[in-house]
Amino acid sequence: MASLQPVPLSPRAKEYFNTVFKPKYQQLQEAVKQTPLAILVWGPGASAGDLYQKRLQIRDELRRRGHAALFSEELESSSPESLSQKGIEFLQAQAADFIVVMQASYGSVAEVHDFAEHRVINFKMLIFIDERATDGYSYRGALAELKTLYNNVETYKYPDDITQCHLLTKVLEKVNVLQMVKYRATENARSWGLIPDKPEIAA
Repeated sequence: MASLQPVPLSPRAKEYFNTVFKPKYQQLQEAVKQTPLAILVWGPGASAGDLYQKRLQIRDELRRRGHAALFSEELESSSPESLSQKGIEFLQAQAADFIVVMQASYGSVAEVHDFAEHRVINFKMLIFIDERATDGYSYRGALAELKTLYNNVETYKYPDDITQCHLLTKVLEKVNVLQMVKYRATENARSWGLIPDKPEIAA
């Protein structure tokens, strides 16, 4: 029977691990962490009190981590006056990498319902909905379908999940996955010459 003890690295292999593999591996991990995302944070306005504060917390933590996290209302100055609000939000959503949606009422569920049919947008969403609003038509229709297709609809219990960090934790978990996906896509595109190589950083 073979020994269960691992064979140790030879001195040469250990040196190669410490001087080449390990630094490269750490560098790549940092590159993934530094991959920025454009993130829209949709939800209730300032009159919603603690729900708005949660929305602010999510946006600001994403910014602290180097992402372009924005409310749609912060983009008003760069939005065309010729389009409807729905048209403007559609273009913003199409341009974004990720959309966090905090739903708190039957009416706000209906807003997401407008975008649920658009495949260029619906998979980008992470939708939080108050568990008290899950018996309406929009949730049982469009949102239930999104949950089945993309597992991107989460219910929350008010006020417990708002006063704690449950929503923010789920957002950050999703963002970590998306950073890796975007990093891989960028590296693949670079290997095919579709985007230029990163410039060398001067010592």
